[in-house]
Amino acid sequence: MSPSTERSVGVPWRSPVLVAILAATLMTPMDVPLISSALPEIQSVFGVSQSRAGLFITLYALPGILLAPVIGALADRIGRRYVLSGALAIFGLAGTAIAFTNEFAVALGLRVFQGFAAGSILAALAMTAVGDRYSGRQHDSVMGVTSAMLSLGTAAYPVIGGYLTSRAWNAPFLMYAFTLPVAALVLFAFDDGGTEPGSSDRGYVREALSLIPTRGALTLYSIMFVSFTLLFGGLYTALPFYLADAFGFTPTTVGLVTSTVLLVTAVVSTQNGKLAARASTTTLLTAGFALYALGFLGVALASTPPLLIGGLLVFGAGSGFVTPTLFARISVLAPDEVRGGVMSLQTTTIGISQAVGPALFTLFGGAIGYQGTILSGSVGAALGAAVLSILTVDF
Repeated sequence: MSPSTERSVGVPWRSPVLVAILAATLMTPMDVPLISSALPEIQSVFGVSQSRAGLFITLYALPGILLAPVIGALADRIGRRYVLSGALAIFGLAGTAIAFTNEFAVALGLRVFQGFAAGSILAALAMTAVGDRYSGRQHDSVMGVTSAMLSLGTAAYPVIGGYLTSRAWNAPFLMYAFTLPVAALVLFAFDDGGTEPGSSDRGYVREALSLIPTRGALTLYSIMFVSFTLLFGGLYTALPFYLADAFGFTPTTVGLVTSTVLLVTAVVSTQNGKLAARASTTTLLTAGFALYALGFLGVALASTPPLLIGGLLVFGAGSGFVTPTLFARISVLAPDEVRGGVMSLQTTTIGISQAVGPALFTLFGGAIGYQGTILSGSVGAALGAAVLSILTVDF
């Protein structure tokens, strides 16, 4: 790879590699947001219980959590283009095949197989390529745009999936076919990356541990865990229950509200390059967690829908500060030869947050109600901002 120079600060929109990175990133939120609205129809069509239909989400996540570091290391050994294009092909073929089966066991098996190339793995590989190719302010700008593409897809796919499900239960799964031309684009647009093959796994792990700043990596991944726990537990779990109970919002309205929050995140993320040029990593993360706290506080205390929406938009802006900043800093923690393995750990971290966040917030919701739970989330985010403000780790 030949990374762009420090003097380059803009986003190279005409670059085929960047187009391939953004296209691959746009595919990644298809994993759950696209098909979550189809779960009731899956339950009905296959005649299974709600809990068995829910296995389309839970079992899908397991392979990615376990295999992400292995896949990242493989990308370091044989090159980004082959691993990312291959993962996109598996993701697309397995997902599309589900639309053509009439057996629940077969559909679930295909879904688990699809999880070997989970969307979060695709995102980690795409962001690894950003770290390989771009540097300095341009790196932060491109990472912001990449993160924005992730948020944009996450906002749009629930609406698209809901519309397609209203036509046929299996229609959303046909969307996975779009990943196949993207796999071809990655294969032909990327130049060779990764280190020379031949290192043993033990040698690779030792090399990675010797090259990365351990304290900085642990700090960044800890912040990522807390941030995504607030996101999955607060925004995706506690908030829908609270909106339905306190404001009488329908599921459609809740979906539109969530999509609006994510669109704000996408817009703010596109400014990451400019923000990173003016403020330190710690300052941006502190500001983001402060916005999380203010947003949750506004939601919990809101007495009218406009005030509620205002609080949620503040929360969305906080995510626009935190998420691309974390991705950008993690992508430059390690040199090219171990970057894929280091970046892939974000898949495992986010997967654990996805398991812990909903469980934690529903536990609090049952004990103190969802308004109190969201207030607790605000307090937790404020404590996070306070800790970040005195953090001395050099990123």
